[in-house]
Amino acid sequence: MRSVRAAVLVAALCLAIAGPVAGENPPMFSAYPSYSAKFDIGAEKFSLVSSVVVYNISGQTLTDVSFKQTYPEGVTVKETYQRDAGTEATGEQSSARKVEGNVFYANMPTFKNRQYVVIFNELDLARRLNQITFQGVEISYTDPQGQRQVTKLQDSTYDLFIYSNVVGDLERFLRKYNNIVFDFKKAVSDRKEWEFAPIAASAQGRFPTGIIGTFPGEDQYTGHFRIRSGPPGDTLQIVVAYKSTQKKERVADRDTLMKRLHEYLRWCGEFEVIPDGLQVQQGDWKKYREAWIIDGRWRDTIKNRLGEGVLKARIFYSPHEAVEYYILALAHGRGLGPEASAVPNPEKEAKLAGEIDRLLDTFKSDIVPLSYERRR
Repeated sequence: MRSVRAAVLVAALCLAIAGPVAGENPPMFSAYPSYSAKFDIGAEKFSLVSSVVVYNISGQTLTDVSFKQTYPEGVTVKETYQRDAGTEATGEQSSARKVEGNVFYANMPTFKNRQYVVIFNELDLARRLNQITFQGVEISYTDPQGQRQVTKLQDSTYDLFIYSNVVGDLERFLRKYNNIVFDFKKAVSDRKEWEFAPIAASAQGRFPTGIIGTFPGEDQYTGHFRIRSGPPGDTLQIVVAYKSTQKKERVADRDTLMKRLHEYLRWCGEFEVIPDGLQVQQGDWKKYREAWIIDGRWRDTIKNRLGEGVLKARIFYSPHEAVEYYILALAHGRGLGPEASAVPNPEKEAKLAGEIDRLLDTFKSDIVPLSYERRR
């Protein structure tokens, strides 16, 4: 049950889907597969959280629909959780699901046009894989004429090299590929599992596909990542974005600051900053001068879903490497749904806010200053 609820939060905070897989002509379905990299700091293991979204674009209502996802050799389903089906207009519809060996099955009585189903599974890898190929989802259904039909969506191959070679140690992984460090063991020792998350589809106008992990830029001065930990009611997530910036282009006024804050908050979902009680200060933070220090709350713009939670942000410029940094940390301490999401939980939120503060205190950038790079 805990994992089911976690999946719902995953889908709500950021639906990790994108780019259609080729189907039939005319197409009956479009699919958007993504695989989020997950690190278990305690066990020093690496896994993938699979999210495959299948849309019915047939123009028809299909019945007795079943979904079959066969995973490759060396991959086992660690934990199964699925946000069943829905549309923005109709909400969700339940479906049955099961796992046999490394094969996942789900079925639903009806699959309406423009309805979607989201298949979530956490996948353990038996060994370090540099490359992996996932078979396309097989869908069988009865069409409006009463005929049984079967469709198999396209296979997908992905490169896992950078994840397979830094297994288990998230701190070392971020240092190697982003030159950014958080001391997770020191700050939040009870949080063993951290999962990478994509930019929310609503923020970039398209659904991301493939392996969701860190995104270093063309050079060490630009990049971003988003990570999260914990089930609903005990969730932290952190967005870090950094980019090469001339000093005169850094954020220097509150209006620009709030615009950028809103943009990065939308990476996490359909959220907004709550203006009441928002604290915005500018001053020294760690070794950075004239940093923007923001403490406040975020609110879910989708009614009766997540409610609201704690928001902390640090936006600052470092002249040594000519990089501007954006760090957003969000906490969710409420339940899900119409009733639970409206009930404040100040004690839990205070605990989560403390975890955020400790994580921010351990932040460190190892990006090489521009002056040093020029001397090489």
